[in-house]
Amino acid sequence: MQVSWRLAAAILAIVAAVSPAATQAASADPPRQHQVVNGDSLWGIAEKYGANVDELMKLNNLTFPDLILPGDVINLPSKPASRPPGGEYEVQPGDTLSQVAVRYDLSLEELRDANHLANVDLIVPGQRLKIPGAPESASTPPELVRHPPRDPELEAMFNELSAAEALNPGLVKAVAWLESGWQQDVVSPAGAVGFMQLTPVTAGWLEESVFGQQLNEEVSVYDNISMGARYLRILIDATRDENLAIAAYYQGYGATSSGKMYEETKRYVELVRAVQARYWPS
Repeated sequence: MQVSWRLAAAILAIVAAVSPAATQAASADPPRQHQVVNGDSLWGIAEKYGANVDELMKLNNLTFPDLILPGDVINLPSKPASRPPGGEYEVQPGDTLSQVAVRYDLSLEELRDANHLANVDLIVPGQRLKIPGAPESASTPPELVRHPPRDPELEAMFNELSAAEALNPGLVKAVAWLESGWQQDVVSPAGAVGFMQLTPVTAGWLEESVFGQQLNEEVSVYDNISMGARYLRILIDATRDENLAIAAYYQGYGATSSGKMYEETKRYVELVRAVQARYWPS
């Protein structure tokens, strides 16, 4: 689960220090920056430049991402000095194809065509993307998409815990796949852990106010999925709409209940549904 984005915030001022050394380096590529205009969001800026929100917050010493003001200058990560010599990139939770393309100084069409992708909106964690210019490798399989594993025991666990919450197991599996690639050892920059990427705040609330006991979501796949499924159930009951619940799982219930729906969140909901339909149709 992504960080629940705060409802009220103030952007810290960005102060650029100019030194003689910086002046001497003026002949090099200048720092990449984006000046905020009306309608901008930090998520939209991240998407445009192939960055991510956590990266931009750290680079700009920002405490809160919700409010940026026209005229603010957002420092951007440096582009590669030259296109990497080639290879593969493993898709991470939260990645979009356009982010990967910008990161490697490629057009979206180049990256799409190199990987024979029919749908540029459908990439999943663990999928390996060929970067154009890479030398062909005899060991590279023709099918680069990493599908969910065939694991009857894990599938049975998902089915059991989904049934306990009266949820479609395909929905829970799809959320877990998008969040972590079904990896328990994944930890996000915000500290979200496990299959369902529960943040410490959400996990603590579930343990104290919902389950009434401590669980072992950091180590136990069973506990992690159980907590994620229960949280999805709570969000569905609160929003009375599965798609809104998926959105709230990603961007936070506060923003969703206030009527906000970020473009990144819309794509996330669509991607969850696409993965669900592709692997666990019902």
